Amino acid sequence: MSLFEREFRDCLGRFPTGVALITVMDGGSARAMTINSFSSVSLDPPLILWSLAKDSHRYDRFLNAQDFAVNILAADQAELSTACARSDDLEANGGRWTPASNGAPLLEDAIARFECRRHQVFAGGDHEIILGEVLNADRPRDAEALVFVRSGYSKI
Repeated sequence: MSLFEREFRDCLGRFPTGVALITVMDGGSARAMTINSFSSVSLDPPLILWSLAKDSHRYDRFLNAQDFAVNILAADQAELSTACARSDDLEANGGRWTPASNGAPLLEDAIARFECRRHQVFAGGDHEIILGEVLNADRPRDAEALVFVRSGYSKI
């Protein structure tokens, strides 16, 4: 990594972001990936985006999923976030879920959940930017959000 790339990354790390799990079904198994690249795009129509690294070993599984969910994590879910960053087996990582109307896994104790269908994919350097149409959204519980800043977890 060049000095500029390191400085660029460290500067980006000063911006606090929420932490979420993208969840998909794959061959009957619930899969999850930890992200902090989630953002709202539009209210009408309801659209969100998230980014997927092209060099991720999970690339094909998550890029090709037509239906997915975005699960916003609570401050007490840092352990689940870390586990899903290492392995995508949601159940083995302790994630309890129910199927959404689109079939995607919804984390039972997330603080907000978005059921989505892939709308468009855009190239974004070393990432793909996935635009999702939101089919449904809910807030299963009220708790502080898990936040990632300066290479570590925090809360709001």
